Parts: sequence; C-alpha cells; structure tokens
Amino acid sequence: MTPSVREVMAGTAAALSVPPSPDAGPDYFASRMGLIGALAGLAAREADHAAAAALAENADIRAVFQGAAPRYVELDLAPVAAETDTDLTLTALDAANARLRRLLITLHEAVEAASDASTNRTILDLYVRMAAGRRLRLAG
Repeated sequence: MTPSVREVMAGTAAALSVPPSPDAGPDYFASRMGLIGALAGLAAREADHAAAAALAENADIRAVFQGAAPRYVELDLAPVAAETDTDLTLTALDAANARLRRLLITLHEAVEAASDASTNRTILDLYVRMAAGRRLRLAG
C-alpha cells in the first residue's frame, strides 16, 4: 500500500490528537514528535508534485492502452484510452490511477500469456517511469 498525501496528513493529525501515555517518558515523546514531523515534511514535499505525477502517469497508462487496444479487443481498452482526467483533485486523480493500474495489470497478464514481447517491453518501461515519477524527493 502506498498512502496518499491526504492519508499521511490524516494519520499525522490523529497521532497529534492522542496524548502520549504518562509513563512513556520524554524520550518516547521526542521520538514520536520527530517521526510525526518527518512524515509531515515528506507529505509536504509529495504534495508539491503529486497531482502532476498522477496526471502524467494516467496519461502514460492510457497511451499504452491506446497502442494495445487493437490487439487486445477483449479488454475493451479503447474507451479507457480515450478518457481524460477532468477532476484534478488528488483524490480523483488517485482513484483514476488505481482503476487504470488494475486494468494495466490485466493487460500485462494478457500480454504475457500472448508472449507479446514488444508490448511487454512497453509496459515494463512504463513501470520504470511510474516508479521514477513517484520517487520521494528527500531534502539534502
């Protein structure tokens, strides 16, 4: 599972709203606050590019569907390939991305079953680009 910025920030808020146990001690409290601060910082960096990354990833997946649609008619990829993201909220983009990824997995299974080396390479290259686009940008 990859938590969204919204989920990380909700977890941060929940963690801050629960006071530490009185017997936890100052070291525990300091460690807890450091971890919460680190998560908030990572979420802030991710929020800066999350929408653009999801939008680009969705377009890249749809482009793969466009190329594969004529060979994998049974998956009905053409209508999905023609879609565009109109709701640019992170929640909507992430929901569309999850749906597209599930269909991409289905396509990849069909591609492997058909021993379609060219489309398989295209999908593997897409996976590499998607991982690079989702890489956390750490300070320093």
